[in-house]
Amino acid sequence: MTNMGEESTVAKEIMTPYIIIIEKDAKLKDAIEFLDKYKISAVFINDDIEKDYYIITKTDIIQFLNSGGMFRNDIADVPIKEIMKGPVELLDVNTPIDKLIRFLTENNYKRALISEDGKAVGVVSTKDIMKFNNTYFKPAKPQILLFMDNFNSTLIAKYIYEENLKDDVSKDLIDIYGGALTSISIITNHIIKQSGSMRQLIKDRRSIILEKYKGITGILISDYNSIDLKRKLQIATKKFYQKHSRIIDNSHKQNSGICVELDINPVISIFKEEPS
Repeated sequence: MTNMGEESTVAKEIMTPYIIIIEKDAKLKDAIEFLDKYKISAVFINDDIEKDYYIITKTDIIQFLNSGGMFRNDIADVPIKEIMKGPVELLDVNTPIDKLIRFLTENNYKRALISEDGKAVGVVSTKDIMKFNNTYFKPAKPQILLFMDNFNSTLIAKYIYEENLKDDVSKDLIDIYGGALTSISIITNHIIKQSGSMRQLIKDRRSIILEKYKGITGILISDYNSIDLKRKLQIATKKFYQKHSRIIDNSHKQNSGICVELDINPVISIFKEEPS
């Protein structure tokens, strides 16, 4: 790998550069043998005629068996076409890692099929991402969580993870928090509004992660940059919006902005969970 900056890292740099594929006319027993032989949890199927890819996972097999499949007399010879899912969406090899993480998170996937010139060339799993995170980033702790109304650039919720603050840095973080309040419109105009994708800043040796979603922006200040915290901020921002969607949507329809502080408690625990 070269140039491990967060903005430059793409799928090709962290993917497993090969794909384990089983024939489309294979049987269930063949798929199980593949999973056991290669010690994997999923295998892909390539449809040469339709030029599509499909997938069958251990979870798919268990669900099939649990829904009555285990009672079939021909269970070993069940065509995998009856169980496989797809077509699978392919992501380009140059997909930035933050977009890749968002794709996995929003679709509740554990892996993504990576393509080059329309042909699948590799796989990125959540394990690959966490391995990359542990290799190139220090373990990070959340320190301040904020949510901003994009309409009028005001903060509408805040929480300080005091257990992650040391006495000798508390004042430093308070200064950062105050700076966010006074310069939030600058951050919005020059960072968040650029294609709407997730961005990460470094201020006073601390990481500031931003996630824009449906009229609001989640802002997380942490001690170090972390892919796991980026993923959790995506989840938290979406959950925060869902919790307060009526207030947020109505205020924007009326062009009034949000004038009250919203409850942040439902998303606080997301950042206290162990990395998955």
